[in-house]
Amino acid sequence: MFQRSYTTGIYPPLCKIAQAEDTSPTEDSDIRIHLRRLKRDVNQQNECELDVALSIIENDMSKISELALKLLQRLSHPIHLSFESGTFHITGINLTTVCQYVNIETQCKCDSGFTWNSAFCSKYQSCSVNNTGTGNCDCIRREPTEGTYCELPSVTTTPTHSTEPTTTSPPTVSTTTLKRHKHAVKISGLTFTVELNNPSSSLYKNRSKEFKTLLEKAYRKVQPDAVVNIIGFTKGSVIILYQVVSTKSLTLSETTTQIQNLSPKYRTELLPDDEIPCYNKRYGTTNYNSIAETCCVNTGVMKRRCGKNGKYEEELDFCISDEINNILQAVNTTNLDTKFSNLLQQLSNGTDVVNITTPGNVQAVVTILTQISKVNTTVNETDMENVFHSVSRVISSASVDTWKILTNTKNENNSNPSSQLLQTVENFNDRLNLQNCCFKIEKENIQLRAARIVHENSSCSTNELFANISTKEYSNLSASVFISPEEFEDTPNATVISIAYPTWIDILPNTTTFDGDFLINGLVMTITLNIKKPVNISMTFSPRNRMLDLNTAMCAFWDFSGNGAWNNTGCTPEISGENITCNCDHLTSFSILMSPDSIDDPALGYITIIGVAISIGCLVITVIIEATVWKHVTKNKTSYIRHIGILNIAVNLLVADIWFIVASAVTPGTGACIAATFFIHFFYLALFFWMLTLGLLLVYRLLFPFHNLSKSAMMGISFSIGYLAPLIISAITIGVTYPRNSYTREGACWLGWEKEYPLLAFVIPALVIIAINLIILIVVICKLLRPTIGDRSRENNQESEMLKQVVRSIAVLTPILGLTWAFGIPTFQKGSPKAFHYIFTILNASQGFFILVFGTFMDKKVRGVLTKSLLTEAPSQINVRLENKNNGIIII
Repeated sequence: MFQRSYTTGIYPPLCKIAQAEDTSPTEDSDIRIHLRRLKRDVNQQNECELDVALSIIENDMSKISELALKLLQRLSHPIHLSFESGTFHITGINLTTVCQYVNIETQCKCDSGFTWNSAFCSKYQSCSVNNTGTGNCDCIRREPTEGTYCELPSVTTTPTHSTEPTTTSPPTVSTTTLKRHKHAVKISGLTFTVELNNPSSSLYKNRSKEFKTLLEKAYRKVQPDAVVNIIGFTKGSVIILYQVVSTKSLTLSETTTQIQNLSPKYRTELLPDDEIPCYNKRYGTTNYNSIAETCCVNTGVMKRRCGKNGKYEEELDFCISDEINNILQAVNTTNLDTKFSNLLQQLSNGTDVVNITTPGNVQAVVTILTQISKVNTTVNETDMENVFHSVSRVISSASVDTWKILTNTKNENNSNPSSQLLQTVENFNDRLNLQNCCFKIEKENIQLRAARIVHENSSCSTNELFANISTKEYSNLSASVFISPEEFEDTPNATVISIAYPTWIDILPNTTTFDGDFLINGLVMTITLNIKKPVNISMTFSPRNRMLDLNTAMCAFWDFSGNGAWNNTGCTPEISGENITCNCDHLTSFSILMSPDSIDDPALGYITIIGVAISIGCLVITVIIEATVWKHVTKNKTSYIRHIGILNIAVNLLVADIWFIVASAVTPGTGACIAATFFIHFFYLALFFWMLTLGLLLVYRLLFPFHNLSKSAMMGISFSIGYLAPLIISAITIGVTYPRNSYTREGACWLGWEKEYPLLAFVIPALVIIAINLIILIVVICKLLRPTIGDRSRENNQESEMLKQVVRSIAVLTPILGLTWAFGIPTFQKGSPKAFHYIFTILNASQGFFILVFGTFMDKKVRGVLTKSLLTEAPSQINVRLENKNNGIIII
């Protein structure tokens, strides 16, 4: 007798065409893919679901299941099936369907957790009383000709009957997408061992089986069809990363209690979703915020940090090139003093032929220089040239991001790599043997000045100036160092070495040993002197960001203790015009640090919130009023254009205020912040250009009274001035400054001021428009004050009255809006008095109120229409009294 048993590997997931490096056993969206449909590229590594049919000779249904399970269990997973073009790795098996002959018919039964769809139960007739409420059943009386097997209860499969009797049409299948979600649970009391990293180990298999059973039992209390796949184990004590597959998404509140009571043997804790481990076939399973490593093709490792929500972050290239690795191997040998100069020359050459800005190569160069600097031998000028060439290459502006990576991925027990390199350079300085009185090195990212101080020869100065930095983003930096001749009176032969590094501003951390939030704001200077006694030196720095408050400047030196930090001991700052002079009583590496100026005043925040809310409310009222009275107050061209201007001024300020709220809610530096800055810039500019439009309207109507432009022409000119001009300015500003990372200011979604001054693209047009409108007002007022000669028709009088109304609007709005930004200009200067910030905040947040009052309510026609409308709509009560007076009737 012939029986057939079907098993289908529903979990892990189905075929997914992807590179093995980034595939995860949770990342698929299909439901069922049968073996006959797997037409894939066999050279790729894919995750698949296979339907496999087994034939077993046995009558007893229970024995069939038992034999099938025994056979499958003998195939202990993972199973590797080789074929001509590749290999299948079977990682999970689930029995779904068993078909056998019972009496005179074939019956196909479903294994636990699976059912036949109601359509099949109806077509083939159910042989079981265990039907669900939806009509599903666990047994049918024939083997389906469609070749479909038992499915999860949520999957609906409807067979389609053919109209031709000789053929059988395949079923039309519609499916409900399964919900797949990764979770992680921490098991206290278990000890993590390396065997749990190996899926083939017996411990891994036993733990996987144990916790799969426990977790499925817990989840099925909430969702009966839930299936759990163990993905991997990590430390802490043991953290299990697993996948839950079900037809319904399970919330944390639904499952937390079940997981906490997983087993009396263990104390369990469900980790937050954003802190679950990451899984990747190449990097394995790694805890949140930990770094996983995998070997490079040549030397070194590739690294990847596990970020939030179980996602690995960008790959970090810590591979080392062969050229640099050969030198690295050489410095680990003995007798380095005989290879000293040769190794420095090789390193200098090597940094020119490889991509030296990758994390692996930069770290290797730092290690090489550190090892060589420890060799007890003198350094000649050629050696120093080679050292500085290598240093200049690894601290280029192109490697700034690399240094941040090195800082963020360093071992806790190791010093900061930038601190390590800075100290290495000082070690070379200490052993420099000057062959001449003066020695200079000029590299793109480093400058050295060395001088031998001889009392009989004063040609070598101790007053050095570092300026004219070639790298554009640091070109505004300069610094000078001065050491008084009295410091060398007791020293017959002293050597002073001064070094300036522009890029260290962005490479060295801004951690300090003193309280406060500070930024490095000047060249980093290293001063060394081959005398032992204390020496007083004076250094003058030009700030990189001139908008920071000079009063917050701190003169500090880099303290190599621990991981390194800025220390201000022994240094005092002094403001020298726009620069900072530092007087210090010791030698090492120095710079200036300044606090980012932020007026941290809650009152200003409340004023801004309340003022912007009032402004938005007033602007909405203005728009509503303009819409209400529009037909009554726009009967001539002058009035029409005036109200068009007032309406656009209100709308632009309203939209700008809304974008201001958006800007305050988004994170600085993001795409949303860039967009908010652009729209705030554009709509504020449009506000001023519509004010200019009103001013030009005045000039046109008064200076060219007999030239009559059509309404459509005036509208075209107005909208071109009001929107096209600000759009061009805004687009050019972002186009020029955004690629140079200077469009927005640090820590705020508004035009930058630190570099290239994009804020001027708003300030200059606004101030120019205010100046033009003030001139126009003076001319127009003088014109209107002259006696009117000629026709005094009603129409002319109305036109004249309308012009006067335009004058009043501009005369009030221009000074007010201009005054707002006039008080705003001093606030651009860091450290400006708080009074300016308060005045600017109050005036700027009240612009909507000013437009409502002076642009709308001051208009007599608007007031008249509103009054008439209110009186018409108000309930009327008329008292009538008749009096006979002088033979007349008076009605009161």
